Amino acid sequence: MRLILLFICLNLILIGSDGFSQPNKTIDYNRGEVLIQLKNNTNSQRVLSNIETKGYMMKEVVSERFGIYLLSFDYLKQTNSAAINLLKAEKDIVNVQNNHFVSLRENEELLPDDPYFPQQWALRNTGQNNGTEGADIDATNAWDITTGGLTADGDTIVIAIIDSGSDLDHIDMDFWKNKDEIPDNGIDDDENGYVDDYNGWNAFQLNDNIVDGNHGIHVSGIAAAKGNDNYAISGVNWGVKVLPIIGSSTNEAIVVKALSYVYTIRETYDLTNGEKGAFIVADNCSFGVDGGLAEDYPIWEAMYDSLGRIGVISVGATANQHYDVDEEGDIPSAFTTDYLITVTNTNNKDKLYGVAAWGDTAVDLSAPGTQIKSLYVNSTVGDKTGTSMAAPHVSGSVALLLAGADINFIQNYKDNPGDGALAIKQHILNGVDPLEDLEGKTVSGGRLNVFNALNNLINAPVLNIENDSIFEELSLDTESEVSMIIANDGINNLNFNLSFNNNPSWITTSVNEGVIEGGGSLDLILYFDNADMDTGYYETIMTIDGPDFIGKNIKVVMHVYDGLNIRINPDVIDVSVFPNPFNNSVSFVLDNEGLIQFDIFDSFGRLVYGEETYLDKLNNKLIWNAANMAGGIYYYRIKSPDGLAVGKIVKRFN
Repeated sequence: MRLILLFICLNLILIGSDGFSQPNKTIDYNRGEVLIQLKNNTNSQRVLSNIETKGYMMKEVVSERFGIYLLSFDYLKQTNSAAINLLKAEKDIVNVQNNHFVSLRENEELLPDDPYFPQQWALRNTGQNNGTEGADIDATNAWDITTGGLTADGDTIVIAIIDSGSDLDHIDMDFWKNKDEIPDNGIDDDENGYVDDYNGWNAFQLNDNIVDGNHGIHVSGIAAAKGNDNYAISGVNWGVKVLPIIGSSTNEAIVVKALSYVYTIRETYDLTNGEKGAFIVADNCSFGVDGGLAEDYPIWEAMYDSLGRIGVISVGATANQHYDVDEEGDIPSAFTTDYLITVTNTNNKDKLYGVAAWGDTAVDLSAPGTQIKSLYVNSTVGDKTGTSMAAPHVSGSVALLLAGADINFIQNYKDNPGDGALAIKQHILNGVDPLEDLEGKTVSGGRLNVFNALNNLINAPVLNIENDSIFEELSLDTESEVSMIIANDGINNLNFNLSFNNNPSWITTSVNEGVIEGGGSLDLILYFDNADMDTGYYETIMTIDGPDFIGKNIKVVMHVYDGLNIRINPDVIDVSVFPNPFNNSVSFVLDNEGLIQFDIFDSFGRLVYGEETYLDKLNNKLIWNAANMAGGIYYYRIKSPDGLAVGKIVKRFN
C-alpha cells in the first residue's frame, strides 16, 4: 500500500513540474520570471506590495504607462505554471504570462542557396577558415529587411562599376542595358551624347566594348551577384543591376570620362522621370594613385561633388600599402568631398590587413577585403584580396539601403538628392561595428555593418514642412508673427538646428534648435520686426537641418510698404514652372496681364536676375536663361497687378 501511495505522489509531482513532465520539450521562457499587467487605474504600489508578501519581487518596470511589470521568484520552490495560476487569481491583474525568449529570425533555411555562400565569410562569418564569428557585415539580418533591387517608388537600382573589364555573359550577374540605344548602328539613338552605349561605356575606346576582366567581374559580384539562385555566390544586394564602365587606369582623363558617363546616365533618368537613363545610386572606384595629393587632382574631386549633388555616392578603395594616407597621401582617399566614402581592408578576424592603408581623417571605414570569394570570367568563381574587394561591400550596401528605404525617404531623396546621398553615407558610418584595430585609424573607427545601417535609415527622423516659402507683408515700423508646423514623420527623435543666411536682424524665431519625438510636431513662430527699416523687399533663406535627416531650405520674404496708403495683402497668383529641375533655362507661364516684376534670388538670398516686363494673353511667358549660372537652388518672385508668386527652382549641375 505504501509503495502504491509513493508511486501516485511521484506522478503528481512530475505532472506539476516545469520541464520534467515533458522531458523532450525545450523551455522557451526564463524560469523564475513572469510578466503581469495591471488593470487600468489600479494602485500599482498597493498591488506590488501585496504580491511581494507572497514571494514575488518586482524585478523591472516594463511599461509604467500600460501597467506592465516583470516579477521574479524562486523557481526551485515554485514552478512558473503554478505562479501564473496563483497570480491570475489576483483581481487587479488582467494578464499574466511567462517571460518568453525572443530571437532574431536568422534561419538557416532562409539563407541563400548559392553553393559558395558558406565560404563568403564577409557576409556571414561563422568562424569558417579560422575566422572570428561575427566579423562580417551582418548581411543575413539585413536581408530579412530587403534583398534589394527596387526602391519603394519602383525605381530599378543601379550601381556603376568603373574598372578594367567585366564579364557580360556571367550567369550570376544582372547587367543594365540601355534599351533606348540600338546597338552597333553608329547612331546616338537616345541623344545622350554617347553613340551605341548599349552595354555601358569603354572610356578608352569610346564605345560599349566591355572586355573580360577578372578584377572587374570580381568587384561586381561582391556588390551585386544574384542571390538565392542556386549558383555561385551571393552579392550584398541580390537584385541590383550593374552598369559596367571601363575607365579605371592609364590616366586621369580616362577616369574623368568614366565619371562623366555615370553623371549623364543618372541625369538623363532624372530629366526624363525614369523613361531613359538609369537610377544610379553609387559608383565604385577600386583604383587610385598611391601618394597622391588632393590639390593636384581638383577635376577628379569636382566630379565626385557633381555626382553627389544629383544623389550618387562615390565609393573609393584606399591604398594597398602599409601607411597612413593622412601623412603619405592617396587618391581618392585624400579628397575632402562629402560625397565620397573611402574604404580600407579588414580580415576575417576583424584586423586591419597587413598591406592596407589607414587614415584618421581620410579613410571612412573598413569592410571585408581579405580572401574574398566572388566571380571570375567564364562564369567561374575565385578569391581575391585587397581594398578593391572591400569597397564594393560598401557600394552594394548603399544600394541596399535605398532598396530598404520607405516612400517618404525616397521622395525626399529625389527632391533633395545631395542631402539624401549624405544621409545614406551618415547612416553607414553611424552603423559600423567599432573595432579596436581601427580606433584612431578611420573616421568611424569601425567596420561596415549593413544591418545596423539599414536600421538607422528605417528608424531615422523624417522632417516634414509644408512650406517651401514664406511671404509676409506689413507696413512701416510694425511687427507680426507667422506660425508654421515642423513635423517628424519618422521614428527616432529629430534633433534640429535652425539658421538664417546673413543673420538678418528683422526676423527671429521662437526656437533655434530643438528635439521633436517620432510622430510629433512643433509649432514654430517667426517674428517679423521692420523697425527703422525702409520700404522694400527683404529676403533670407531659413535652413532647418540636423545630423540624421534630409534638411530643408525655405525662402522667407518680408515686404515693407508705406503705411499711410491703404494696403491689401496681395493674392497668390498661379504660375506654371517647367522644367523644374532644369538645365539651362526655365519657363514661367502666368494667366495674369499687366506690368510684371520678375526676380530670381540665389540660395543666399542675393538677387541674381531681375526684369520688368509687360505680359498679355498672347505673351504670357517669362524665361530665365541660366546657362552661365552655377547649379543649385534658386528662388523666384513674380509680382503682378493681381498678386504675387514665390517659389523654389533647381538648376542641375552640368
